[in-house]
Amino acid sequence: MMDISTYGIVYLKVLIASGLCFLAFLSFRFRTTLEQLFSNLGKLKSFLLISVLFRIIPFVIIYIVLHLKAQSDVYIFWKSAQEASKFKLVYRDFESLYSPFFPYITALLLYIWDTAEAVTLTMVLVELLTLWLTLHTFSSKNQASDLFKTLIYLLLPAPFIFCIIGGQEDIWMWGFACLMIYCWQRKKSDLILGIITGLGLLTTKAFFVLFIPLVFLKVNNKINFIIGNCIVGLPVLIFLFYYGGTSFLMPIRLAQEPMAPNFWSIANPFIWSLNLTNNIKLLNWLGLFVILSFALWQTYLSKNLNIQQFVPKIWIVIFGLMMIIQIGSYANYIFIYAMPLLFGFNFFKDKKFLIITFFIQFVAAFQPSLWFRTGKPFLQFKDFAEIRFTLEYAFEIIIFIGVLYWLNLVIRKEGSFDSFK
Repeated sequence: MMDISTYGIVYLKVLIASGLCFLAFLSFRFRTTLEQLFSNLGKLKSFLLISVLFRIIPFVIIYIVLHLKAQSDVYIFWKSAQEASKFKLVYRDFESLYSPFFPYITALLLYIWDTAEAVTLTMVLVELLTLWLTLHTFSSKNQASDLFKTLIYLLLPAPFIFCIIGGQEDIWMWGFACLMIYCWQRKKSDLILGIITGLGLLTTKAFFVLFIPLVFLKVNNKINFIIGNCIVGLPVLIFLFYYGGTSFLMPIRLAQEPMAPNFWSIANPFIWSLNLTNNIKLLNWLGLFVILSFALWQTYLSKNLNIQQFVPKIWIVIFGLMMIIQIGSYANYIFIYAMPLLFGFNFFKDKKFLIITFFIQFVAAFQPSLWFRTGKPFLQFKDFAEIRFTLEYAFEIIIFIGVLYWLNLVIRKEGSFDSFK
């Protein structure tokens, strides 16, 4: 029997996710009316309207009106941001598993409002900035349709929950990948691409490094790309090493705790007696090898695609496969590639894709909270005697199969790149 007090946040997320799915249904039902409204208002006003309605107002209701406390990793971010706001040196003076610029950016709002909720608000604002950039980068001739797609993104349950309630930062990485495409559309400079990817690595998290060698293989002038990386990266690296020694290596520590869902959590009832999941470090390195090997193969197969076509595909390949194979991966990583999945292909025209995607997103919105509150289990068959474990395992399978479904679509290139400039 599930304790209501223990699982209250899970029930809240289920309720919110259900409401978002219903609003998305209504949006499609009245799509023509909404697109006419967007046409009348214009791009900026329409974007601000839906951003306020589905990000800013929910934030105010949750944290200002209802006084819900920040969740997930936000208190860790807040602690690092407080230290950064005092101009202490990251890694040397305080711990951070993120890139060196990250705690200083999250510290900005703390000068006005020193609470964990201020960090969550920063995440919301960065997500909206990234969404605006994505809207511009993947714009089509039909502005109203692009804005409708933006509305549907804002109604996806997983990004809503992970950003507003979870305060997750994963979308920051896509922001830099999208910025790279945006700049390439306007000036096809490999030096600028190198500078942007270097800034992405310095600002987000170590996972971003998986993306850089694939872009390196794709660009024409590889020397200029490396120079761009070095222009921003070397001064920071020298500064951190001079003042903090090797403490700057802190972010590259691989996760030492198994998460779910991924192949290992799904397979555990069948392989637990082999004790394969005991060596987390080995499985992490094995996962990275598989991800990079497959991504390199896909990069080779994508040699005829330009940057604006290549990046969304390889981005989903990297982080979709990470969710499948990496033992430290969990459902929150859907947030990393929700935007390119929706904007980078013409899957949006497929009713089946939309239904399946919203169903996967619905489950992913609350599965991590349920998994944590059931004790972060890696299940065995005997655990299925309890309904809470059986339900949680079923939700893992749904997300796992859903990610495979998305990967299959992207790899087979059933999407179109017609929406690109």
